[in-house]
Amino acid sequence: MWKFADDTTVSEIVEKNEQSTLQMDIDDITTWSMDSSFQLNPFKCKEMVISFSRLPPVFEPIRIGDRNLERVTSIKSLGVILRNDLKWIDHVNSIVSKADKRLYLLRQLKRADVASADLVKFFCSCIRSVLEYACQLFHSSLPRNLAKNIERIQKRAMKIIFYELSYDEALNIAGISTLENRREYLSNNLFNDIVLNDDHKLAKLLPSKAGNRELRKERSFEVLPANTNRFGNSFINFYAKKHYKLDVP
Repeated sequence: MWKFADDTTVSEIVEKNEQSTLQMDIDDITTWSMDSSFQLNPFKCKEMVISFSRLPPVFEPIRIGDRNLERVTSIKSLGVILRNDLKWIDHVNSIVSKADKRLYLLRQLKRADVASADLVKFFCSCIRSVLEYACQLFHSSLPRNLAKNIERIQKRAMKIIFYELSYDEALNIAGISTLENRREYLSNNLFNDIVLNDDHKLAKLLPSKAGNRELRKERSFEVLPANTNRFGNSFINFYAKKHYKLDVP
Protein backbone atom coordinates (compact mmCIF):
# COMPACT_ATOMS: atom_id res chain seq x y z
CA MET A 1 0.00 0.00 0.00
CA TRP A 2 1.20 3.50 -0.87
CA LYS A 3 -0.46 6.49 0.72
CA PHE A 4 -0.01 10.22 0.13
CA ALA A 5 -2.43 12.66 1.78
CA ASP A 6 -5.88 11.39 0.79
CA ASP A 7 -4.55 9.31 -2.12
CA THR A 8 -4.13 5.58 -1.53
CA THR A 9 -2.89 2.91 -3.95
CA VAL A 10 -2.97 -0.81 -3.25
CA SER A 11 -1.30 -3.42 -5.43
CA GLU A 12 -0.52 -7.12 -5.40
CA ILE A 13 1.55 -9.56 -7.42
CA VAL A 14 -0.43 -12.62 -8.40
CA GLU A 15 1.75 -15.58 -9.30
CA LYS A 16 0.80 -17.86 -12.18
CA ASN A 17 -2.17 -20.10 -11.39
CA GLU A 18 -2.73 -18.27 -8.10
CA GLN A 19 -5.80 -16.31 -7.02
CA SER A 20 -6.02 -12.63 -6.19
CA THR A 21 -6.54 -11.67 -2.55
CA LEU A 22 -6.82 -7.94 -3.23
CA GLN A 23 -10.54 -7.88 -2.45
CA MET A 24 -9.74 -8.79 1.16
CA ASP A 25 -7.43 -5.79 1.42
CA ILE A 26 -10.03 -3.49 -0.10
CA ASP A 27 -12.62 -4.81 2.36
CA ASP A 28 -10.23 -4.04 5.24
CA ILE A 29 -9.71 -0.49 3.94
CA THR A 30 -13.45 -0.03 3.52
CA THR A 31 -14.10 -1.21 7.08
CA TRP A 32 -11.35 1.01 8.48
CA SER A 33 -12.75 4.00 6.57
CA MET A 34 -16.24 3.47 7.94
CA ASP A 35 -14.96 3.01 11.49
CA SER A 36 -12.91 6.20 11.12
CA SER A 37 -15.85 8.21 9.73
CA PHE A 38 -14.33 8.43 6.26
CA GLN A 39 -16.29 7.69 3.14
CA LEU A 40 -14.70 6.10 0.09
CA ASN A 41 -15.95 7.24 -3.31
CA PRO A 42 -16.14 4.12 -5.52
CA PHE A 43 -16.68 6.31 -8.59
CA LYS A 44 -13.17 7.74 -8.15
CA CYS A 45 -11.55 4.40 -7.39
CA LYS A 46 -10.17 2.47 -10.36
CA GLU A 47 -8.76 -0.97 -10.97
CA MET A 48 -5.98 -1.75 -13.43
CA VAL A 49 -4.60 -5.18 -14.30
CA ILE A 50 -1.05 -5.46 -15.67
CA SER A 51 -0.20 -8.72 -17.41
CA PHE A 52 2.06 -9.64 -20.31
CA SER A 53 0.97 -13.26 -20.55
CA ARG A 54 -0.29 -14.56 -23.87
CA LEU A 55 -3.35 -15.76 -21.98
CA PRO A 56 -3.97 -13.08 -19.34
CA PRO A 57 -5.57 -14.32 -16.12
CA VAL A 58 -9.21 -13.56 -15.47
CA PHE A 59 -10.00 -11.91 -12.14
CA GLU A 60 -13.28 -11.03 -10.52
CA PRO A 61 -13.93 -7.26 -10.42
CA ILE A 62 -12.85 -5.46 -7.26
CA ARG A 63 -15.80 -4.11 -5.25
CA ILE A 64 -16.37 -1.38 -2.72
CA GLY A 65 -19.57 -2.29 -1.00
CA ASP A 66 -21.93 -3.50 -3.70
CA ARG A 67 -20.34 -1.51 -6.54
CA ASN A 68 -17.72 -2.90 -8.93
CA LEU A 69 -14.77 -0.59 -9.54
CA GLU A 70 -14.22 0.54 -13.11
CA ARG A 71 -11.43 -1.45 -14.75
CA VAL A 72 -9.23 0.88 -16.80
CA THR A 73 -6.19 0.63 -19.06
CA SER A 74 -4.48 3.69 -17.57
CA ILE A 75 -4.54 5.61 -14.33
CA LYS A 76 -3.10 8.87 -13.04
CA SER A 77 -1.25 8.43 -9.76
CA LEU A 78 0.34 11.47 -8.09
CA GLY A 79 0.63 13.28 -11.41
CA VAL A 80 2.05 10.35 -13.40
CA ILE A 81 -0.04 8.48 -15.96
CA LEU A 82 0.57 4.73 -15.84
CA ARG A 83 -0.66 2.33 -18.53
CA ASN A 84 -1.32 -1.36 -18.22
CA ASP A 85 1.35 -2.00 -20.87
CA LEU A 86 3.83 0.19 -18.91
CA LYS A 87 4.46 2.44 -21.92
CA TRP A 88 4.86 6.18 -21.47
CA ILE A 89 3.00 7.59 -24.46
CA ASP A 90 -0.03 8.75 -22.45
CA HIS A 91 2.08 10.46 -19.81
CA VAL A 92 4.31 12.17 -22.36
CA ASN A 93 1.32 13.35 -24.39
CA SER A 94 -0.19 14.77 -21.21
CA ILE A 95 2.87 16.73 -20.05
CA VAL A 96 3.62 17.96 -23.57
CA SER A 97 0.05 19.23 -23.94
CA LYS A 98 0.17 20.95 -20.55
CA ALA A 99 3.54 22.58 -21.25
CA ASP A 100 2.48 23.59 -24.75
CA LYS A 101 -0.42 25.62 -23.33
CA ARG A 102 1.98 27.51 -21.06
CA LEU A 103 4.04 28.61 -24.04
CA TYR A 104 1.24 31.12 -24.67
CA LEU A 105 2.16 32.86 -21.41
CA LEU A 106 5.80 32.93 -22.46
CA ARG A 107 4.84 34.62 -25.74
CA GLN A 108 2.79 37.22 -23.88
CA LEU A 109 5.71 38.00 -21.59
CA LYS A 110 8.01 38.31 -24.61
CA ARG A 111 5.60 40.77 -26.24
CA ALA A 112 5.61 42.76 -23.00
CA ASP A 113 9.40 43.17 -23.38
CA VAL A 114 10.28 41.14 -20.30
CA ALA A 115 14.03 40.62 -20.09
CA SER A 116 15.37 37.40 -21.63
CA ALA A 117 16.90 36.30 -18.33
CA ASP A 118 13.50 36.56 -16.65
CA LEU A 119 11.85 34.69 -19.52
CA VAL A 120 14.33 31.85 -19.02
CA LYS A 121 13.48 31.77 -15.31
CA PHE A 122 9.78 31.63 -16.16
CA PHE A 123 10.39 28.80 -18.59
CA CYS A 124 12.40 26.76 -16.09
CA SER A 125 9.97 27.23 -13.22
CA CYS A 126 6.62 27.01 -15.02
CA ILE A 127 7.21 24.98 -18.19
CA ARG A 128 10.34 22.85 -17.84
CA SER A 129 9.21 21.74 -14.40
CA VAL A 130 6.12 20.18 -15.99
CA LEU A 131 8.20 18.26 -18.52
CA GLU A 132 10.67 16.85 -16.02
CA TYR A 133 8.33 16.03 -13.13
CA ALA A 134 9.09 12.47 -11.94
CA CYS A 135 11.34 12.04 -14.99
CA GLN A 136 13.42 9.40 -13.20
CA LEU A 137 10.50 7.05 -13.69
CA PHE A 138 10.50 7.18 -17.46
CA HIS A 139 13.79 8.62 -18.70
CA SER A 140 15.74 5.36 -19.07
CA SER A 141 12.87 3.65 -20.91
CA LEU A 142 11.75 6.58 -23.05
CA PRO A 143 11.56 5.83 -26.80
CA ARG A 144 13.38 8.26 -29.06
CA ASN A 145 10.20 9.63 -30.62
CA LEU A 146 8.70 10.51 -27.24
CA ALA A 147 11.97 12.10 -26.11
CA LYS A 148 11.87 14.27 -29.25
CA ASN A 149 8.30 15.32 -28.49
CA ILE A 150 9.38 16.54 -25.05
CA GLU A 151 12.49 18.28 -26.39
CA ARG A 152 10.40 20.05 -29.02
CA ILE A 153 8.68 22.11 -26.33
CA GLN A 154 12.00 23.52 -25.11
CA LYS A 155 13.07 24.23 -28.68
CA ARG A 156 9.93 26.26 -29.22
CA ALA A 157 10.48 28.11 -25.95
CA MET A 158 14.05 29.01 -26.88
CA LYS A 159 12.85 30.22 -30.27
CA ILE A 160 10.36 32.52 -28.50
CA ILE A 161 13.01 33.94 -26.17
CA PHE A 162 15.96 34.00 -28.61
CA TYR A 163 14.23 33.96 -32.00
CA GLU A 164 17.38 34.81 -34.00
CA LEU A 165 19.56 32.07 -32.52
CA SER A 166 19.89 28.36 -33.14
CA TYR A 167 18.80 25.94 -30.43
CA ASP A 168 22.36 25.25 -29.27
CA GLU A 169 23.22 28.94 -29.19
CA ALA A 170 20.04 29.74 -27.24
CA LEU A 171 20.78 27.03 -24.67
CA ASN A 172 24.31 28.38 -24.24
CA ILE A 173 23.11 31.94 -23.58
CA ALA A 174 20.27 30.74 -21.34
CA GLY A 175 22.71 28.63 -19.34
CA ILE A 176 20.57 25.48 -19.52
CA SER A 177 21.01 22.05 -21.07
CA THR A 178 18.87 19.93 -23.34
CA LEU A 179 15.96 18.27 -21.58
CA GLU A 180 17.49 14.86 -22.28
CA ASN A 181 20.71 15.85 -20.51
CA ARG A 182 18.70 17.41 -17.73
CA ARG A 183 16.74 14.18 -17.16
CA GLU A 184 19.98 12.22 -17.15
CA TYR A 185 21.42 14.57 -14.53
CA LEU A 186 18.36 14.30 -12.30
CA SER A 187 18.24 10.52 -12.65
CA ASN A 188 21.93 10.17 -11.78
CA ASN A 189 21.49 12.42 -8.75
CA LEU A 190 18.58 10.37 -7.43
CA PHE A 191 20.45 7.09 -7.89
CA ASN A 192 23.49 8.52 -6.12
CA ASP A 193 21.28 9.61 -3.22
CA ILE A 194 19.82 6.11 -2.94
CA VAL A 195 23.23 4.42 -3.05
CA LEU A 196 24.86 6.71 -0.49
CA ASN A 197 21.99 6.76 1.99
CA ASP A 198 21.11 3.49 3.70
CA ASP A 199 17.98 5.12 5.11
CA HIS A 200 16.69 6.27 1.73
CA LYS A 201 13.09 5.19 1.12
CA LEU A 202 14.13 3.45 -2.11
CA ALA A 203 17.32 1.80 -0.80
CA LYS A 204 15.61 -1.57 -0.50
CA LEU A 205 15.09 -1.59 -4.28
CA LEU A 206 18.83 -1.67 -4.99
CA PRO A 207 20.27 -4.95 -6.32
CA SER A 208 22.32 -7.05 -3.91
CA LYS A 209 25.81 -5.78 -3.27
CA ALA A 210 28.60 -7.85 -4.76
CA GLY A 211 30.84 -9.53 -2.19
CA ASN A 212 31.04 -8.09 1.31
CA ARG A 213 29.38 -4.95 2.61
CA GLU A 214 32.52 -2.85 2.23
CA LEU A 215 32.02 -2.95 -1.52
CA ARG A 216 29.09 -0.63 -0.98
CA LYS A 217 31.67 2.16 -1.06
CA GLU A 218 32.58 1.11 -4.61
CA ARG A 219 28.90 0.84 -5.49
CA SER A 220 29.28 -2.67 -6.82
CA PHE A 221 26.09 -4.66 -7.35
CA GLU A 222 25.02 -8.05 -8.56
CA VAL A 223 22.48 -7.21 -11.24
CA LEU A 224 20.30 -10.08 -12.33
CA PRO A 225 19.88 -10.54 -16.09
CA ALA A 226 16.64 -8.97 -17.31
CA ASN A 227 14.38 -11.11 -19.45
CA THR A 228 12.81 -8.03 -21.03
CA ASN A 229 14.02 -4.60 -22.08
CA ARG A 230 11.14 -3.20 -20.07
CA PHE A 231 12.66 -4.51 -16.83
CA GLY A 232 16.27 -3.93 -17.88
CA ASN A 233 15.56 -0.28 -18.67
CA SER A 234 13.73 0.38 -15.41
CA PHE A 235 15.32 3.11 -13.30
CA ILE A 236 17.21 1.05 -10.70
CA ASN A 237 18.48 -1.64 -13.07
CA PHE A 238 19.46 0.80 -15.80
CA TYR A 239 21.61 3.03 -13.60
CA ALA A 240 23.12 0.16 -11.62
CA LYS A 241 24.38 -1.31 -14.90
CA LYS A 242 25.32 1.98 -16.55
CA HIS A 243 27.37 3.75 -13.92
CA TYR A 244 28.57 1.28 -11.34
CA LYS A 245 30.97 -1.64 -11.11
CA LEU A 246 29.08 -4.86 -11.66
CA ASP A 247 29.33 -8.56 -11.02
CA VAL A 248 26.76 -10.02 -13.41
CA PRO A 249 25.99 -13.72 -12.83
